Amino acid sequence: KIKHHRLSIFWNNSISSPYEIMHLKTLVITLDLSTVEELPSAQQRIYVLSVAQISIDVVAADRIEKLQHDDIHQFQTSKRLSFPITANDENNDNGAICSPPIILNRLMQALHSGNHKLILRKWKQGARWWNLNMNHTDTSSSSSTTTDNSDNNNNTLAMARAEVAGYRLAKLAMNHHSQQLNNHNKKRKINAYVPDVVYFSHDDNDTVDTEGDPWAIFSYFGSNRVEGLDEDEDEERNIDVNIINNSTLKWDIKKVMSETKTPQSMSSSQRNHLIECKHYPSTMTKNRHEFGFDEPHPRHGRVPIDECSDYAHMILRDVVLPVQFSFFEWSSSSCPMQPSINGVEWKHNLCALAVDSQTSKPFQYHDMIAVYSLALQRLSTAQQNATIDDERMDTLFQMMHECVAALEHEWDGHDDRHPPPLPAVVCHMDLQPQNLTFWHDRNNDSEKDIDVDVHVSEHCSVASVMDYEEAAYADPRFEVLLICRKVLANLEQAEGLWKSYSSSVKLQTTFDVG
Repeated sequence: KIKHHRLSIFWNNSISSPYEIMHLKTLVITLDLSTVEELPSAQQRIYVLSVAQISIDVVAADRIEKLQHDDIHQFQTSKRLSFPITANDENNDNGAICSPPIILNRLMQALHSGNHKLILRKWKQGARWWNLNMNHTDTSSSSSTTTDNSDNNNNTLAMARAEVAGYRLAKLAMNHHSQQLNNHNKKRKINAYVPDVVYFSHDDNDTVDTEGDPWAIFSYFGSNRVEGLDEDEDEERNIDVNIINNSTLKWDIKKVMSETKTPQSMSSSQRNHLIECKHYPSTMTKNRHEFGFDEPHPRHGRVPIDECSDYAHMILRDVVLPVQFSFFEWSSSSCPMQPSINGVEWKHNLCALAVDSQTSKPFQYHDMIAVYSLALQRLSTAQQNATIDDERMDTLFQMMHECVAALEHEWDGHDDRHPPPLPAVVCHMDLQPQNLTFWHDRNNDSEKDIDVDVHVSEHCSVASVMDYEEAAYADPRFEVLLICRKVLANLEQAEGLWKSYSSSVKLQTTFDVG
């Protein structure tokens, strides 16, 4: 038997005038789910939701808080989630058909492109030991061994906000770049897909349980899916949308259904040329000689030395440059920044990834030095308080002090050594194979019958980009430098990637990366 579960969804938009208040209705959208599958994850709880039907009903405002609190805390057993939604039915006074809230359009779009699947993610803990934003803003040096639940909640929420902002900004940039290519009739491989954040629990602090763990619903990207196509050939399956109080809402649902076709949809023949490529994630090595040292990587590993240069150039082509070119264009006076992203202010997303959460000031070279100095200070304090002397640690700390001092010398008092300024961009900061999926394009193969297990690097491209846990609004060169450090294995490879990056930016813009 197929078990049907239910997922209840609410939405709340900001109120700007008494006139709008008169026409606002509080709603609940219920998704009937055919299956719920939990995926393994270290930092979040992740579920794949298969949606069978959508129901929409009006709900009393005084029930929102209880529904929201009960559903999010009982999700494991009740298979149900709640969050606030309001719709403006100002056209209903004269009986006219009106447009439903934007979330319904985006929900239907995600279901269409994801073969009726969505991703539910619930953050359960923070990760300040690797997240640039929280490492920089948290300057406390408390040595207390107790754990404050409120601090843990704030840390988890800060990480969730930053990751959601990274997804939203990167998707906007990737879509803009794709549109620009279409406008200029330029042909290229399929653009890397960035999942859409359909809903985030803490977009509106006035209507959420701020003490609960943050969670979000994302569009689904499967291994056999090209955006806009179902996995089962070209067959289209409709989702029933049941409006329980349609006499009061009077929404044009047919229009919503007709608008769910993505402009990037492809034909079956085009899709069949693409097959999933698992080469890079499956061949990562746990020990690699890089930049003069034999370095172990026990968790995921690194790309093998003889393949990491091809991999890095693919990442530069498919992910880094498309995002950065959009930000470079938006920074010009002739193309102002986008005012909003899915109803959330552009600046609000930038602030979540910036040096200071109250501003949109991007991370720069000297900010990274401050992060290193703070980390070294904390480590040194811990070492001084250690009960056992370790000469190896003393030597290591001495080397770290010398490295930080060298970086500070490079920056302080030497303006001529400063890199030329570049517009800030959203940086992923961890573009390794475990955070991406890949396509292999069979159109490029000369043989009709190819061996899908044989990897051909020039025919491989990025299919999707995920896990913006380390994302930051920063100097664009940060992204390339971290690819050099995390992906490449020697100075020759790093210089080759930097040369490609520099020439690509110069060709497309007037900027000099240094």
